[in-house]
Amino acid sequence: MIFLNSNWFDIGCSDPDVINFIDVTGITDSNIISAVCTLTTSLKNNGLWTKCNAIYPMVGGSPFSHKFNLKNPADTNAAFRILFSGGWVHSSDGALPNGTNSVANTYYNAITNGLQNSSHISYYSRTNSNLTEVEGGAANNSTNGVVLELRTANITYYRVNSGIGAGYISASDTDSRAFYLGNRTASNVINGWRNSVKIANGTVISTALFNGNYYFGALNQSGASIFYSRKQCAFASIGTGLTDSEAALFYNIVQAFQTTLGRNV
Repeated sequence: MIFLNSNWFDIGCSDPDVINFIDVTGITDSNIISAVCTLTTSLKNNGLWTKCNAIYPMVGGSPFSHKFNLKNPADTNAAFRILFSGGWVHSSDGALPNGTNSVANTYYNAITNGLQNSSHISYYSRTNSNLTEVEGGAANNSTNGVVLELRTANITYYRVNSGIGAGYISASDTDSRAFYLGNRTASNVINGWRNSVKIANGTVISTALFNGNYYFGALNQSGASIFYSRKQCAFASIGTGLTDSEAALFYNIVQAFQTTLGRNV
Protein backbone atom coordinates (compact mmCIF):
# COMPACT_ATOMS: atom_id res chain seq x y z
CA MET A 1 0.00 0.00 0.00
CA ILE A 2 1.16 3.54 -0.81
CA PHE A 3 -0.43 6.94 -0.18
CA LEU A 4 -1.03 8.93 -3.39
CA ASN A 5 -3.16 11.98 -4.03
CA SER A 6 -4.78 11.79 -0.59
CA ASN A 7 -5.71 8.13 -1.06
CA TRP A 8 -4.24 4.75 -0.23
CA PHE A 9 -3.50 2.45 -3.17
CA ASP A 10 -2.75 -1.26 -3.21
CA ILE A 11 -0.27 -1.46 -6.10
CA GLY A 12 -0.14 -5.25 -6.02
CA CYS A 13 3.64 -5.37 -5.72
CA SER A 14 5.73 -5.72 -2.58
CA ASP A 15 9.11 -4.86 -4.11
CA PRO A 16 10.45 -1.81 -2.24
CA ASP A 17 12.12 -0.31 -5.33
CA VAL A 18 8.87 -0.48 -7.28
CA ILE A 19 6.95 1.04 -4.37
CA ASN A 20 9.47 3.87 -4.17
CA PHE A 21 9.31 4.53 -7.92
CA ILE A 22 5.52 4.52 -8.04
CA ASP A 23 5.33 6.73 -4.98
CA VAL A 24 7.65 9.33 -6.52
CA THR A 25 6.14 9.32 -10.02
CA GLY A 26 2.53 9.24 -8.81
CA ILE A 27 1.58 6.61 -11.39
CA THR A 28 -1.74 4.89 -10.62
CA ASP A 29 -2.35 2.92 -13.82
CA SER A 30 -2.47 -0.74 -12.76
CA ASN A 31 -1.07 -2.05 -16.05
CA ILE A 32 1.99 0.22 -15.82
CA ILE A 33 2.54 -0.72 -12.19
CA SER A 34 2.31 -4.42 -13.02
CA ALA A 35 4.74 -4.01 -15.92
CA VAL A 36 7.27 -2.12 -13.79
CA CYS A 37 6.94 -4.72 -11.03
CA THR A 38 7.61 -7.59 -13.44
CA LEU A 39 10.49 -5.70 -15.06
CA THR A 40 12.12 -5.04 -11.70
CA THR A 41 11.70 -8.52 -10.25
CA SER A 42 12.85 -10.16 -13.51
CA LEU A 43 16.01 -8.04 -13.58
CA LYS A 44 16.69 -8.88 -9.94
CA ASN A 45 15.97 -12.59 -10.29
CA ASN A 46 18.37 -12.85 -13.23
CA GLY A 47 21.24 -10.85 -11.74
CA LEU A 48 20.81 -7.86 -14.08
CA TRP A 49 19.56 -5.29 -11.58
CA THR A 50 23.00 -4.87 -10.02
CA LYS A 51 24.54 -4.43 -13.47
CA CYS A 52 22.55 -1.25 -14.06
CA ASN A 53 23.41 2.12 -12.52
CA ALA A 54 20.43 3.77 -14.16
CA ILE A 55 17.19 2.38 -15.61
CA TYR A 56 14.69 4.65 -17.35
CA PRO A 57 11.35 2.83 -17.98
CA MET A 58 9.81 5.91 -19.67
CA VAL A 59 6.33 5.30 -18.25
CA GLY A 60 3.55 7.61 -17.14
CA GLY A 61 3.42 9.73 -20.28
CA SER A 62 4.89 12.96 -18.91
CA PRO A 63 8.31 14.62 -18.70
CA PHE A 64 8.00 14.35 -14.91
CA SER A 65 7.46 10.58 -14.81
CA HIS A 66 9.90 9.90 -17.66
CA LYS A 67 12.82 11.59 -15.97
CA PHE A 68 13.20 9.22 -13.03
CA ASN A 69 15.80 6.51 -12.62
CA LEU A 70 14.06 3.33 -11.43
CA LYS A 71 17.11 2.36 -9.39
CA ASN A 72 17.10 5.62 -7.43
CA PRO A 73 14.05 7.80 -8.17
CA ALA A 74 15.26 10.92 -6.39
CA ASP A 75 14.93 14.26 -8.17
CA THR A 76 18.65 15.03 -8.03
CA ASN A 77 21.64 15.03 -10.37
CA ALA A 78 23.38 12.51 -8.12
CA ALA A 79 20.48 10.06 -8.65
CA PHE A 80 20.90 10.35 -12.45
CA ARG A 81 17.46 11.73 -13.03
CA ILE A 82 17.05 13.10 -16.55
CA LEU A 83 16.86 16.78 -17.43
CA PHE A 84 14.96 17.08 -20.71
CA SER A 85 15.67 20.12 -22.85
CA GLY A 86 14.70 21.17 -26.36
CA GLY A 87 11.70 19.75 -28.18
CA TRP A 88 10.51 16.46 -26.70
CA VAL A 89 7.03 14.94 -27.02
CA HIS A 90 6.07 12.77 -24.05
CA SER A 91 3.34 10.15 -24.30
CA SER A 92 2.40 6.69 -23.07
CA ASP A 93 4.70 5.29 -25.79
CA GLY A 94 7.79 7.06 -24.43
CA ALA A 95 9.83 10.20 -25.04
CA LEU A 96 10.18 11.42 -28.63
CA PRO A 97 13.05 13.80 -29.52
CA ASN A 98 12.68 16.19 -32.45
CA GLY A 99 16.04 15.63 -34.13
CA THR A 100 16.90 19.31 -33.87
CA ASN A 101 17.62 20.35 -30.29
CA SER A 102 16.35 17.56 -28.02
CA VAL A 103 18.71 16.51 -25.22
CA ALA A 104 18.18 14.26 -22.19
CA ASN A 105 21.01 14.86 -19.73
CA THR A 106 21.34 11.92 -17.33
CA TYR A 107 24.11 13.49 -15.20
CA TYR A 108 25.83 10.11 -15.32
CA ASN A 109 29.57 10.70 -15.71
CA ALA A 110 31.79 7.72 -16.49
CA ILE A 111 34.79 9.25 -14.71
CA THR A 112 33.04 9.15 -11.34
CA ASN A 113 30.59 6.27 -11.86
CA GLY A 114 31.82 3.94 -14.59
CA LEU A 115 34.41 1.26 -15.26
CA GLN A 116 36.74 1.52 -18.24
CA ASN A 117 36.59 -2.16 -19.15
CA SER A 118 33.05 -2.98 -18.09
CA SER A 119 30.28 -0.79 -19.45
CA HIS A 120 26.94 -0.84 -21.27
CA ILE A 121 24.42 1.66 -22.57
CA SER A 122 21.01 0.76 -24.03
CA TYR A 123 18.10 2.44 -25.82
CA TYR A 124 14.76 1.03 -26.97
CA SER A 125 13.88 2.82 -30.21
CA ARG A 126 10.32 2.85 -31.54
CA THR A 127 11.19 4.91 -34.64
CA ASN A 128 12.68 3.94 -37.98
CA SER A 129 15.06 6.70 -39.00
CA ASN A 130 18.21 6.43 -41.08
CA LEU A 131 19.67 9.90 -40.77
CA THR A 132 23.00 10.66 -39.12
CA GLU A 133 22.01 10.59 -35.45
CA VAL A 134 23.01 9.13 -32.09
CA GLU A 135 20.75 7.57 -29.47
CA GLY A 136 23.07 8.38 -26.60
CA GLY A 137 26.52 8.72 -25.10
CA ALA A 138 29.36 11.06 -24.25
CA ALA A 139 32.70 11.46 -26.00
CA ASN A 140 35.39 13.84 -27.14
CA ASN A 141 36.17 14.18 -30.82
CA SER A 142 39.27 12.01 -30.84
CA THR A 143 40.44 9.64 -28.13
CA ASN A 144 37.72 8.33 -25.85
CA GLY A 145 34.01 8.01 -25.21
CA VAL A 146 30.77 6.06 -25.52
CA VAL A 147 28.53 6.36 -28.58
CA LEU A 148 25.38 4.23 -28.92
CA GLU A 149 23.98 3.50 -32.37
CA LEU A 150 25.49 6.22 -34.51
CA ARG A 151 23.47 5.60 -37.66
CA THR A 152 24.10 6.63 -41.23
CA ALA A 153 23.29 5.05 -44.60
CA ASN A 154 21.81 1.83 -43.13
CA ILE A 155 24.87 1.17 -40.97
CA THR A 156 24.87 1.11 -37.17
CA TYR A 157 28.04 2.10 -35.27
CA TYR A 158 28.95 1.42 -31.65
CA ARG A 159 31.77 2.84 -29.53
CA VAL A 160 32.32 2.00 -25.84
CA ASN A 161 35.26 3.63 -24.05
CA SER A 162 37.36 3.89 -27.20
CA GLY A 163 38.57 6.45 -29.71
CA ILE A 164 37.24 7.41 -33.13
CA GLY A 165 38.20 5.72 -36.39
CA ALA A 166 39.26 2.22 -35.42
CA GLY A 167 37.41 2.69 -32.11
CA TYR A 168 34.04 1.97 -33.74
CA ILE A 169 32.47 -1.37 -34.58
CA SER A 170 29.60 -1.49 -37.05
CA ALA A 171 26.97 -3.62 -38.77
CA SER A 172 24.44 -3.31 -41.57
CA ASP A 173 21.00 -2.42 -40.18
CA THR A 174 18.08 -1.16 -42.24
CA ASP A 175 15.43 -0.72 -39.52
CA SER A 176 16.14 1.24 -36.33
CA ARG A 177 13.01 0.06 -34.51
CA ALA A 178 14.77 -2.15 -31.98
CA PHE A 179 16.48 -2.44 -28.60
CA TYR A 180 20.11 -1.38 -28.99
CA LEU A 181 22.91 -2.20 -26.58
CA GLY A 182 26.53 -1.06 -26.74
CA ASN A 183 28.66 -3.24 -24.51
CA ARG A 184 32.25 -3.67 -23.29
CA THR A 185 33.29 -6.59 -21.07
CA ALA A 186 37.11 -6.38 -21.19
CA SER A 187 39.91 -4.09 -22.35
CA ASN A 188 39.76 -5.77 -25.76
CA VAL A 189 36.15 -7.01 -25.97
CA ILE A 190 33.40 -4.78 -27.35
CA ASN A 191 30.11 -5.71 -28.98
CA GLY A 192 26.90 -4.19 -30.28
CA TRP A 193 23.47 -5.75 -29.96
CA ARG A 194 20.20 -5.33 -31.81
CA ASN A 195 17.45 -7.00 -29.79
CA SER A 196 18.77 -10.46 -28.81
CA VAL A 197 21.33 -10.66 -31.62
CA LYS A 198 24.97 -9.58 -31.39
CA ILE A 199 25.38 -7.83 -34.73
CA ALA A 200 28.82 -6.29 -34.17
CA ASN A 201 31.89 -7.59 -32.40
CA GLY A 202 35.45 -6.30 -32.05
CA THR A 203 38.74 -6.29 -30.18
CA VAL A 204 39.04 -2.52 -29.93
CA ILE A 205 41.28 -1.57 -27.00
CA SER A 206 39.65 0.62 -24.37
CA THR A 207 40.97 4.09 -23.63
CA ALA A 208 40.60 6.41 -20.66
CA LEU A 209 37.07 7.23 -19.55
CA PHE A 210 35.56 10.47 -20.87
CA ASN A 211 34.76 13.19 -18.35
CA GLY A 212 31.26 14.19 -19.45
CA ASN A 213 27.60 13.44 -18.74
CA TYR A 214 25.83 10.80 -20.82
CA TYR A 215 23.06 12.21 -22.98
CA PHE A 216 20.16 10.42 -24.63
CA GLY A 217 18.61 11.81 -27.80
CA ALA A 218 21.97 13.25 -28.84
CA LEU A 219 25.69 12.86 -28.24
CA ASN A 220 27.52 14.96 -25.66
CA GLN A 221 30.72 15.73 -27.54
CA SER A 222 33.02 17.65 -25.24
CA GLY A 223 30.06 19.60 -23.83
CA ALA A 224 28.31 20.28 -27.14
CA SER A 225 25.17 18.45 -28.29
CA ILE A 226 25.49 16.90 -31.76
CA PHE A 227 23.88 14.18 -33.90
CA TYR A 228 20.35 14.83 -32.60
CA SER A 229 18.05 11.80 -32.75
CA ARG A 230 14.46 11.41 -33.99
CA LYS A 231 13.90 8.04 -32.34
CA GLN A 232 11.26 7.63 -29.68
CA CYS A 233 12.74 6.18 -26.50
CA ALA A 234 10.69 3.60 -24.58
CA PHE A 235 13.50 2.41 -22.28
CA ALA A 236 17.15 3.19 -21.61
CA SER A 237 19.85 2.04 -19.23
CA ILE A 238 23.47 2.61 -18.23
CA GLY A 239 25.64 0.18 -16.32
CA THR A 240 28.42 -2.36 -16.36
CA GLY A 241 29.21 -4.86 -19.11
CA LEU A 242 26.96 -7.83 -19.84
CA THR A 243 27.90 -11.34 -20.93
CA ASP A 244 26.38 -12.62 -24.16
CA SER A 245 23.74 -14.59 -22.28
CA GLU A 246 22.94 -11.59 -20.06
CA ALA A 247 22.61 -9.27 -23.06
CA ALA A 248 20.16 -11.61 -24.77
CA LEU A 249 18.21 -12.09 -21.54
CA PHE A 250 18.15 -8.33 -20.95
CA TYR A 251 16.41 -7.87 -24.30
CA ASN A 252 13.85 -10.59 -23.50
CA ILE A 253 12.97 -8.90 -20.20
CA VAL A 254 12.72 -5.43 -21.74
CA GLN A 255 10.68 -6.73 -24.67
CA ALA A 256 8.24 -8.44 -22.32
CA PHE A 257 7.93 -5.10 -20.48
CA GLN A 258 7.15 -3.29 -23.74
CA THR A 259 4.68 -5.96 -24.81
CA THR A 260 2.74 -5.63 -21.54
CA LEU A 261 2.50 -1.89 -22.22
CA GLY A 262 1.42 -2.45 -25.83
CA ARG A 263 4.32 -0.49 -27.33
CA ASN A 264 6.69 -3.24 -28.42
CA VAL A 265 8.37 -3.10 -31.85
